Amino acid sequence: AVAGADSIYLIITAPRNGRVSWIQVPDLGEWNGQQPETLIDEGLRHPQGACVDRKRHRLYIADPDAQSIFSYPLSVVNGALVAGSQETVLTGVESRWVAVDGTGNLFFSEEPLNRIMKLRMEHALRGKAALEIVYSGGSVNEVSAPGGVAVDNMHIYWTNKHFGTEVGSVVRGSENPLAAHLTSSIAVMTNKFVKSYGVCLAMGDVYFTDSERSLYGMKKINPVVSEISSALDKPRGCVWDGDGTLYVADRGAGSVYTFATSPYNLQKQQARKAFELEDAFGLAVFSDVGGGASSLWSWFER
Repeated sequence: AVAGADSIYLIITAPRNGRVSWIQVPDLGEWNGQQPETLIDEGLRHPQGACVDRKRHRLYIADPDAQSIFSYPLSVVNGALVAGSQETVLTGVESRWVAVDGTGNLFFSEEPLNRIMKLRMEHALRGKAALEIVYSGGSVNEVSAPGGVAVDNMHIYWTNKHFGTEVGSVVRGSENPLAAHLTSSIAVMTNKFVKSYGVCLAMGDVYFTDSERSLYGMKKINPVVSEISSALDKPRGCVWDGDGTLYVADRGAGSVYTFATSPYNLQKQQARKAFELEDAFGLAVFSDVGGGASSLWSWFER
């Protein structure tokens, strides 16, 4: 964040505690002992994935133990981020990762059923009756226990937790694929890793985490994987702040780390600890822009 810019808030899920927290990103990114505050501490069992709909100022939370995806209206009151009453968007779905595009369409992965799903914004009130299967492991090989999801209004990106070296560690597909061209609408971005977790986008770059220690990055076009850090301990969710910083939730270390992003190169760098939070897992960003908001997306895993 830069001095004098609109306020940016980081939202963090902690599954084991059934809690969602928030923290305001400091000017110039100088973290000096700031600690997260509670945003939601009731009505959730195991919150994992999180994303923010920027136009509607709405937070989505995937809770696989509750078999539900919930939403909350967001507002800023006297500098503090506040979540309104919980609303149930979907029930009977075991989702751990969610993403929302610029028009408000909600995407999520269903790991047990090997599916990438979509709920169009205009059909949200109809719930499961309006769900669309975007990609299914029964139709294409490139969906194999899907993990994190990310969207950019044209494409959806997901990680695979099973057989990534065979079917793709990180895969890109169309948000609106034609049934007759499902296979040709998919591109495997890398197949170097058996099991991958979170994925997030930063302009023309794609970042993702593996199951143990590392954060990787690659370009959307002509992707070549670069290791950004191998000093983490069970990294999970990641999110870009829309400026020049990437945040990564490290479940094993109980911390959130920051990395500088650059549109010109992806190179190894030292992880900087922003703050500690037990069981830090999923991340999302909310920006208070003159009474409006902007959002970025992120996804996570158990």
